[in-house]
Amino acid sequence: MKLNRLAFALSSIGFCTIASTAFAQTALTKEEDKKKDNTPIQRVEVTGSNIKRVNIETASPVQVISKEEIVRSGATSLNDVLRNVSANIGGIDENRTGGFTAGAAGLNLRGIGSQATLVLINGRRLAAYAQPEYQTTFVDLNSVPIGAVERVEILKDGASAIYGSEAMAGVVNIILRNNYQGAEISGSYAQSQRSDGEQLRSSVSYGFGSLVEDHYNVYATLDVRQVKPMFINKRDGYLSTQDLRPYGYKDNRSLYTFPGNLYWTDKATGKFVARSLDPNCPADRLVPASTQFGANSIGSVCVFDDLKDSKYNSAGKTDRVGLTSRGTWQINSTTEAFAELMINQNKAVVSGVPHWFAGQNGQPTPALPITHPQYPKDLIDPVTGKTLAGGNGSVRVRASLTDFPGQGLDNTTLFTRVLTGVKGTYKNWDWETALMFNTSKVDSKSSSGILATPFINAYKNGTFLFGNSAGNADLLKKIMTDSASNFKSGMYLWDGKVTGDLFQLPAGAVSAAFGAEARRETLEVNPSELSVAGELYHRAQEEPGYKRARNIASVYTELNVPIFKQLEASFAARYDKYSDYGNSTTPKAGLKWSVTPELVIRGTYATGFRAPTLVENSSQIKKAFLSYRDPARCNDKFLGGCQWSSAYEGGSNPNLKPETADSFTMGLVWEPTNWFNATLDFWQIKRKDEISTFDLATVLANPARYAGNPAAVITRDPLTAADAAAGATAGEITNVRLLLTNVAQTRVRGVDMTLNGRFNAGEYGKFTPNLNVTYNHSYKTAPAPEAEQIEFAGSRGQPRVMATLGLGWEKAAWRASVDANYVGKMSAKEDFTQPCTFEQQGFANLCGDIGSFTTFNVGGSYSGLYKNLKLSFAIRNILDRMPPFAPSPTSTQAVAASPLHSTVGRYFMLSADYKFK
Repeated sequence: MKLNRLAFALSSIGFCTIASTAFAQTALTKEEDKKKDNTPIQRVEVTGSNIKRVNIETASPVQVISKEEIVRSGATSLNDVLRNVSANIGGIDENRTGGFTAGAAGLNLRGIGSQATLVLINGRRLAAYAQPEYQTTFVDLNSVPIGAVERVEILKDGASAIYGSEAMAGVVNIILRNNYQGAEISGSYAQSQRSDGEQLRSSVSYGFGSLVEDHYNVYATLDVRQVKPMFINKRDGYLSTQDLRPYGYKDNRSLYTFPGNLYWTDKATGKFVARSLDPNCPADRLVPASTQFGANSIGSVCVFDDLKDSKYNSAGKTDRVGLTSRGTWQINSTTEAFAELMINQNKAVVSGVPHWFAGQNGQPTPALPITHPQYPKDLIDPVTGKTLAGGNGSVRVRASLTDFPGQGLDNTTLFTRVLTGVKGTYKNWDWETALMFNTSKVDSKSSSGILATPFINAYKNGTFLFGNSAGNADLLKKIMTDSASNFKSGMYLWDGKVTGDLFQLPAGAVSAAFGAEARRETLEVNPSELSVAGELYHRAQEEPGYKRARNIASVYTELNVPIFKQLEASFAARYDKYSDYGNSTTPKAGLKWSVTPELVIRGTYATGFRAPTLVENSSQIKKAFLSYRDPARCNDKFLGGCQWSSAYEGGSNPNLKPETADSFTMGLVWEPTNWFNATLDFWQIKRKDEISTFDLATVLANPARYAGNPAAVITRDPLTAADAAAGATAGEITNVRLLLTNVAQTRVRGVDMTLNGRFNAGEYGKFTPNLNVTYNHSYKTAPAPEAEQIEFAGSRGQPRVMATLGLGWEKAAWRASVDANYVGKMSAKEDFTQPCTFEQQGFANLCGDIGSFTTFNVGGSYSGLYKNLKLSFAIRNILDRMPPFAPSPTSTQAVAASPLHSTVGRYFMLSADYKFK
């Protein structure tokens, strides 16, 4: 799609349905009113600058999400609000049932990783989520109670010189209430159309004291939210099954079934022979072995549908309680003291994941012993007592232990933020200083685990029998166990700044800001003793815990220079000194040209520096299990490695270098009337020495390229003669090690466009439309430092177009809104340089594009029933749209990008708010 055609089409849509918050317009109108009546004009601080100013429009593009927009969307968490921001691509999904961060959510501006997005509260940074994710570092959005949020400001350019050197993709500044008088209470009830995901939420706010009359104000907000789980087997069609044949793909059901399947190599023919342990396997689950091992196989297997036949959560159960409070004391006319307290507890529970069993050489549970009661009797030579199986002589087992309690993860996150400070004015200078204590604690409990040693021994000696639930009951009591790990990250910060006018130029005052900051970052990791001892079956052994800390000292300055009446330049620079990574200097420059009163042209240039985090540069290795496609064992003859899983090692690397970045924006702001404004901004970010892991698919496809690289190590068993005869070209993978490394350079570029309006239609009410569009023109990165860059824009998980379109209406006591969220189409291919895997599998029709995904939310409220009472409703995804069918050639999922493609479906909410006056 050509960029100019896209802009024209979206502009047409915007003018026809047109949308807005009109934040900037409202503020400017107020400023003009004050000029007319000679009222002193108050300067305000805008995200992206420490300099207070009259005109809130700066050289940097800023998106503002108002309290009204938050409420009308039916959002009950910051993740609900921000996941549909057009500049956000993916991020950590709170509803994912895999991984280690259940219940946590993170933003990913520009798609270059959550670690490149800086999240602030009232302009100050936050401690990272405590539990290491080992692929990215992020601030948990669910640690901030939404009830106390006044608005969210998103700075869409690099702000490393102002807020922190790692703000390469932008800044999310969460603005809380400054003060509040009175009392209000609100409550809501919600549920999905599938009768799950029931949600109860209540919020209470109380504040007293007038800064003008009493010289103080104190307020507190208590926010409580409970959400019951949602289950994937209640979703529709391809979302709730692994058998995708009715939808044009293959049967992805697995050998991991109850009670299990056996397979071995036939000595005479060299073919795989498979047999089910279930003599009563239902006909719809009994399939030829060729569906699992290729045409060169004999027998049949009983398959299992993880999604349909078990109770997988599509979203876990969460309970949140958050308290936010602020106190302000007006000491005198020029000095003010303040203190803030935020405590939030988030308890997330994911359950229902079946225990799986893999019995083969190289696993803790080896191939089925010939002495085991369930060993095929026809494979035992009656004379010698030895096996008749070919190949390496082993009989392998695949099973799902669904008669055991399903595995679960219970994470409790406690987020604490305490801030105290003083601010004031001296002559024409404003000053502020504060101390902050901020921690994130995670207690992670893994439920219904299996003690490895007694279970493996029972399997080896034949006292554990597959499918014998009654006979295994006593063993189950002895081996089932819970385990607990805990994590803590902390940030201790002091900062101070002054801002004011230095001197006058003919075009106006030269304004400046000077600041300093000192902070200490800490991390403590304490895995469970059972995990460290390797005593949890099929859970990878963990390394011992560790404690790490570092100190960072920073100074920064910012200048705003009016070159001419219509031309304004801004300059900023930041110097950071790390106790473990030396120092860095990150400058930023901006230019704003008011061509006419209606048209502003603006641009910025900034640099960035991100030192490896305390997780990234440690020596800690995280072990897990990973699913993938092995091209050496997946072809038109051999299917054994088409949907494979093996031990995986990932994580830290003490030899990492810092990342650096350059970012550039250029755009315009057009406001032809007092009821409409538009912005168009081009942006580009170039990140060097990017800290990431190599792409596994690329490593497996090009093993010679990564030979000898310690950050990409694939360990294989020798290729057996039987497997070679069947079509495999390499032995089975027994371990994958992908460590963080300085991969290469990434360059992303695109265009943001907004259209905002506010129309007064007289007796028909007021309309406030808004359109936000991001066009991701290019996303180039390299799979290795010496390799050429590959274009990923438009590939699977990287849509080119993201957009939100909304229309609000109000008249007297009535409010109504409709909002559309659009995720553009993308290719079915994850890498444009590689052949289409679907075509190799015989499904060439799936090699095209994955369709776009548009959902509509509606809402409304009425406040005329009773004084100070407001009744509201919201329906999310009112058309009950399903994400486009997007099977993965390397896994069993049928959704292309789960953080962007929600599987919840239609969701209803009713709420009531009452203010006491």
